[in-house]
Amino acid sequence: MTNPLLGVVLLVEDEPLVRLVAADLLVDANFRVIEASNAEEALTVLRAGVEVDVLLSDVEMPPGLNGYELARHTHECWPTVEILITSGREWPRARDLPPGAAFLAKPCPGETLVSYVRSAAERAQAARAAHSAPDAAEPSEGTIVPFPKTG
Repeated sequence: MTNPLLGVVLLVEDEPLVRLVAADLLVDANFRVIEASNAEEALTVLRAGVEVDVLLSDVEMPPGLNGYELARHTHECWPTVEILITSGREWPRARDLPPGAAFLAKPCPGETLVSYVRSAAERAQAARAAHSAPDAAEPSEGTIVPFPKTG
């Protein structure tokens, strides 16, 4: 018997080996992973109407938009998608991350990455369910839900 799918992750990473390792880790944790090597590929997936729970993106991805710009655009156009940004070289400055997004420094232990993605997917699914429910109240602007402590 197979375990149920936990959610859909749009993984945006320009380094093929890093993308492969992260994708394998998430697939092994029962996520469906859609891989993109840059922001434009990621936006193509989102514009196609694919129901994505979590955008997991690197910061530096030439050419085009960087991960912070992709995160802000995703937040504006697809507000139920949860956003996780990663980098080993560039930490976020004020206003780099949209409300509710989280930053994970690389290298990130696999169990930590899976835990953050799982929490984000659960929030995205709950937000989508609340949004589609009749008479659903609009969420307050800029609400941040903390990640549960692990360990």
